[in-house]
Amino acid sequence: MISYFRSILPSRLVLLILLYLLIQLPLILLGIPATQQELLHMLVGERMANGFSMYRDIYDNTAPLSAMVYWLIDLMVGRSFVTFRVTAMVLVLLQALFLNLTFNRLSVYASKTYLPALLYLIIGSITFEFNMLTPLLIGNTFVVLSLPYIVTVSREGFENNRLFVGGFMLGLAALSYLPLSLFLLVGVFAVILFASSSFRSFLLMLCGFAFPYAVLVTYYFYIGSVDEFLEMHLLRAWRFYIDFLISPADLAKLLAVPMLVLFLSLMSTFSLPQRLVFQVKFQQVMWVWLLTSLIVIFSRPVISAGIFLLLLPPIAYFSEFFFSTGKKKWMMNLLFVTVLTAVVLLRYKQPLGLNQLVQINESKLILPQKPSPRVTNATVVVLGDDISFYEHNLPVTPYLNWQLAQRHFGELNEYMAVYEVYQNFKKETPAYIVDKAGLMPELIYKVPAVFGLYEPTETDGIYKLK
Repeated sequence: MISYFRSILPSRLVLLILLYLLIQLPLILLGIPATQQELLHMLVGERMANGFSMYRDIYDNTAPLSAMVYWLIDLMVGRSFVTFRVTAMVLVLLQALFLNLTFNRLSVYASKTYLPALLYLIIGSITFEFNMLTPLLIGNTFVVLSLPYIVTVSREGFENNRLFVGGFMLGLAALSYLPLSLFLLVGVFAVILFASSSFRSFLLMLCGFAFPYAVLVTYYFYIGSVDEFLEMHLLRAWRFYIDFLISPADLAKLLAVPMLVLFLSLMSTFSLPQRLVFQVKFQQVMWVWLLTSLIVIFSRPVISAGIFLLLLPPIAYFSEFFFSTGKKKWMMNLLFVTVLTAVVLLRYKQPLGLNQLVQINESKLILPQKPSPRVTNATVVVLGDDISFYEHNLPVTPYLNWQLAQRHFGELNEYMAVYEVYQNFKKETPAYIVDKAGLMPELIYKVPAVFGLYEPTETDGIYKLK
């Protein structure tokens, strides 16, 4: 099977895509578990589709380009977990094919092959988190697109425009998911290795990176929300503390196969025969890519399996060296079939009833299964972290992200914070307030003109507009 994908005939590409679809599509037909992260992104897109501006009217730290993607999806289909998953599936497929095309076009291996795309798509199917339409997945698409531009063998005055495009792609990646701005390190290293004038080329790439930010800051300046943009996008993402959405033990179970493939692939690079200078330099760039990915992963405040999506390009690149070694073909085929089987079993652990065996707890990611709510299709504000109440209701006021809402609700001893709460609730008065934080007594006392209009319902913590 491995030798079959070493050819670049069109039939290999067709089979590659069919194999990926065979793994992914049955999961969509069997039903998609709703996740809290996807619901939050849908709510952001819905608010934007209703005419509200990000950061000024929506308190959330979703990056602006990702928010635009969610806005476009909501305009076309509204809330749809299926659309989110299908879009994510297509993005992973495009990433794999474009990355493989780049490798073949630049001749980074001894021969052209589809093995990198094959490993990218198989490892990229190991968990549903890799197929969630997250800002990270959107941004990683632009990082992959930047690769052929940042490794250009630059000649003064001839190829400089490609470096600008490479920086521009990295800028779009950062606008999708801010920590991806660290991939400028990969660009800097590539400029040092390949460019004829390193400092001038670096400045050109930096200008490309800054250009989309300059346009966006200008837009937020005209709508009067530059401060909110700086606070919620540029500053919030760099607060370092770690919370595991999946326990380290469960994370190790999920990622054991990808990490084993990566380890074996990295070890195989030390026994490579002599190669072209360009191929050696490109491998050094990919080592920096791997290191940068690890820095981004372990500097995030929240760690789950989805963040390890960043390792897919390095795994795809280095795995070709391992599966193309001179070892016996039957051993390589057996190992590949083992990897494929392990991926399928882990991905289908719920439908096959294997979760009791592997015992991976992903409950923090999934929306809690609750009985039919008493309140549906109403305007609601939730004072607390539980956004599941929005699943069947419409959010109003900017307080979508409770952590960012603390800029007001956490400062109720300050006059300006109370005044901002009053202004936001006068502008959009919800039919219901779900008080998970126990703030309603204080709010009724301090802002009776708004919160005095609500009365408790039969359900504890839920207040209804009189």
